[in-house]
Amino acid sequence: MKGQVGTAVLAALGATGVGLAAATAAISGVSPREGEPGLDIQVVASGLDIPWDLDFIDATHYLLTERPGRLWLGSTAPGSTLQRVSAPLGDLNLAKPGGLMGLVVDPGFATNRLFYTCQTHKAPNDVRVVRWRLNAAGTVASRVGAPVIAGIPFGQPHFGCRLLNAPDGALMIGTGDAGQAGAPQNRDSLAGKILRVRRSGAVPAGNPWASATTPRRFVWNYGHRNVQGLALRPGTTQIFNAEHGPDWDDEVNQVKKAANYGWNPVDPSGAPGYYQQVPMTDLVKFPKAIAAVWSSGVPTLATSGMSFVTGAAWGAYDGQAFVAQLKGSAVLTLTMDAAGAVTAVGSVPELAGTYGRLRTIRQAPDGALYILTSNGSASDVVLRVTPVAP
Repeated sequence: MKGQVGTAVLAALGATGVGLAAATAAISGVSPREGEPGLDIQVVASGLDIPWDLDFIDATHYLLTERPGRLWLGSTAPGSTLQRVSAPLGDLNLAKPGGLMGLVVDPGFATNRLFYTCQTHKAPNDVRVVRWRLNAAGTVASRVGAPVIAGIPFGQPHFGCRLLNAPDGALMIGTGDAGQAGAPQNRDSLAGKILRVRRSGAVPAGNPWASATTPRRFVWNYGHRNVQGLALRPGTTQIFNAEHGPDWDDEVNQVKKAANYGWNPVDPSGAPGYYQQVPMTDLVKFPKAIAAVWSSGVPTLATSGMSFVTGAAWGAYDGQAFVAQLKGSAVLTLTMDAAGAVTAVGSVPELAGTYGRLRTIRQAPDGALYILTSNGSASDVVLRVTPVAP
């Protein structure tokens, strides 16, 4: 059932909270490193089918999307259950892996009740960002005006769809290359890009090609394969993205204006088709391309949602970027210097291989982490993760 507390995992281990963390460490043969706290891990909702994103509307409530086209309102209150939010979603294109995906709450939600979703659409087939208003009871979401942006190419299998509120009030949108060979390097395609748009749908004046009459007016940077995560580093204006590589080099990149990130799946022989036997960041063909701050090498981990973790209670984790892994079924941790260069790489032992594929990580206003699994078949859960004082 949606919102059911506890799982067979907890029962099998015979533990909750600190006990679960200790049991997980014992099974995996790892233990927290110096300065890293133990973790209390609670399953606060279950029975979900590919939950994709969540964001908090206030200190104790959050909205959550499920890819098949369901929207939920959750609460941090112990023992609470997810409540279904009615929303007109009959135009979703559910061709996998499409559907209802990225979500972000408007910074002015307390007064305007607005939030935004990134979703695939049928007739026409595209990816678009939709503006919504949640009613006061939290039971109904209504569409507000035209899509913030539409016409992002829909193509199998790559359409990343992550949203982020930028510090200047703009909306950042991560997209995939839609399996189109020429799209990542074509600035007039919205595929394989990070886009920047006003929440009204207008073009921000600071965009690098803001005066263009073509789609490039929305483009902030380009040369991406499949953006799956976007995160703002607290206390800075630095933004980072996580994206999928082919069979090598998943990447975390620092998001910069007008930059090329070097993905170009075009056969050098001139043959047609989508050709992936090229570098994820091709510094030979594009010498000015931006190198990743972290890359997986081989094998890939399928990096997905990411969030920076803050708070003294998190000990050595404070300030680190946490990156969810789908294929890796774990959480990657990145320590960065002030400029955003990665100085150390690690993982969270309690979350390694325990809950399957991990899609999204979001830090709540109270400092807890909420993590969404992505295993399908109504087996997915929402995890609440908190540090435990020594």
